[in-house]
Amino acid sequence: MFPEARLDVTLRTHGGAVQGVVVRSTRLVQASRLFAGRRPHDVTQLLPTVFALCGTAQVLASLGALEQAAGQPLSTAQGPARHLLLLGEIVSEHSLALARDWPELAGLAPDLGMVRRLKLALGGLRATLYPAGDWNRPGGGVLHPDHAALRAAFAEARSALDQLLDAPLAAVTSDLYAYQAWIAASPSPVAQLLKQVSSDELAAFGRGPFQPMPEQGPADLSARLETDREGLYVAQPDSAGRVFETGPLARMAWHPVVAGLIGRFGPGLLARLSARLVEVASSLQEMEDLVQDLDNDQGAAACLVDGVGLGLVEAARGLLAHRVELEGGKVTRYQILAPTEWNFHPEGPLARGQAGAPVTDDLLRRATLLAHALDPCVACDIKVENA
Repeated sequence: MFPEARLDVTLRTHGGAVQGVVVRSTRLVQASRLFAGRRPHDVTQLLPTVFALCGTAQVLASLGALEQAAGQPLSTAQGPARHLLLLGEIVSEHSLALARDWPELAGLAPDLGMVRRLKLALGGLRATLYPAGDWNRPGGGVLHPDHAALRAAFAEARSALDQLLDAPLAAVTSDLYAYQAWIAASPSPVAQLLKQVSSDELAAFGRGPFQPMPEQGPADLSARLETDREGLYVAQPDSAGRVFETGPLARMAWHPVVAGLIGRFGPGLLARLSARLVEVASSLQEMEDLVQDLDNDQGAAACLVDGVGLGLVEAARGLLAHRVELEGGKVTRYQILAPTEWNFHPEGPLARGQAGAPVTDDLLRRATLLAHALDPCVACDIKVENA
């Protein structure tokens, strides 16, 4: 349907240091315009086919925007169910990276068997909550959670992760001492990568000025989207000139493991990679706690009225915003601002983290690791040019 989307990053060096970072994006930031003229339910059906990654988060942000535009409150039962689906996708996205990508970054073979196991463990959450398959219906689908099946899925995911880490996930991430002891002793590929980046110099790489995304997004987000007729803001967002970092590090900076690593090395490679692992543990625990709050619910018929709505969700890679304008029961304008546009902004954390970095033999590897830690939703090619 669309040409390949990608990011091309060029590190321009001079005098033994990185003097400039050029980020070129061919991401389809205007793809959401194809939703204009469609009915709300059609939009939520189409979204996962347009956006291959984080399809659940895309739909949940859309539902939030559509329901706000229609002035339709969500029942108390639907909220926890949707949040569980979102957490499940966060755990799945990070876990698949741990099993597939991190070993390769450490020079080891990916654990494809573990990738399949994790996909099977968490791949059925939608059907387990919404057996009729209408989880993406504005107003809420028919919610009939199978509590036993959910607990079994979470137990399988936890067992798989414990095996992947060669240690209990909860114990590994309990505090900084336990975390560092595990990195030092574990033969697991995940620990091997973290061990490689634990040296003082490499652990701190990418520690540019840390500007975490505010919890509810920038204060001027809605206003900036409203006036963004040409799509310039969704392509390169800012807030009063500030380009925030969004994603696991911004969300997990409070955690004892991540806070301790930031205190010692700054918000660099080790802290960012570790935040992804810590978020797996935190999110899986929250999912297990949420099960008791799930109740049956019939959902509500969609209210097709005129209005404007903004939906925000914290997807695996960071804050995802959908904005919609409804008129006559149809979408007249639709906008999406994804986390990659913040993190891979020409003045964002990827660029800030490498500005002024010394030119070393492993500069390209360091830059590649930083890109993986920030986790773009498209392919990212990095090259070094000597000015």
